This record gives sequence, C-alpha cells and structure tokens, in this order.
Amino acid sequence: GRSLVGDAGLIQSEVVLIADKGDGGKRWVYLDVGKFNGLAETAGESIKYRIEAPARSGPSGPVILAGPTCDSADILYEQTEYELPLGLEVGDKVEILATGAYTASYASVGFNGFPPLRTYCI
Repeated sequence: GRSLVGDAGLIQSEVVLIADKGDGGKRWVYLDVGKFNGLAETAGESIKYRIEAPARSGPSGPVILAGPTCDSADILYEQTEYELPLGLEVGDKVEILATGAYTASYASVGFNGFPPLRTYCI
C-alpha cells in the first residue's frame, strides 16, 4: 500500500506550542496532530516523515516533535534528529509529507476530545 499511495498524501498541521525545556538545546514543538490523529506509525520512530515549514526560512535548529494530547505517548520524534526553522512560531503551518498511506485509517475518533483527522481527496 505505502509504495502505491504513500507519496500522495500531505498532512497540514499547525504549531500550537513551542517550549524550551532545557533538553540540550532542543525546542519542543507541539503540533495540532499527533500519534492519535493519524501518525501512529511514529511509534518507536519507525516511520520518519519529511517535515517542512514552508512559510519560514533561515537557520534551523534541533526539535523534539510532539502531538497535542496530554498523553505522554504523544511524542512523535525525540530520538530522531529533526530540525525546524528557529523563527518558527505558534500558528505557523507545518507540512508532514508522504502521509498517503494509513494515516486516515489510524486516526482515532474523539481521543481525548480531539476530532479525527480531516481527509480530503482531490
């Protein structure tokens, strides 16, 4: 399945919080989509999606990416090196690329009060 439709999908997410927790210079970037909203395959960091912030440019720095829920398992990437622009702000859009396979079917319905992943077919 992934080899057929994986590259056909894109999840547009929004940054909901940026926090500096003193983790060796890594900022925590919280998105409005996480493991329970379709990105279940980030468990164990086995799938490493390409992530871009199209509206921001300039220097980038390491981040830890997490989802919006209060569940401690909703950390997308902590061990895998991801960098996002240092100028990234709350409200900025982030694109998670190559999400055409399985993300919609993995999205929970109403987990922690969050709606399921909205899907549009073009």
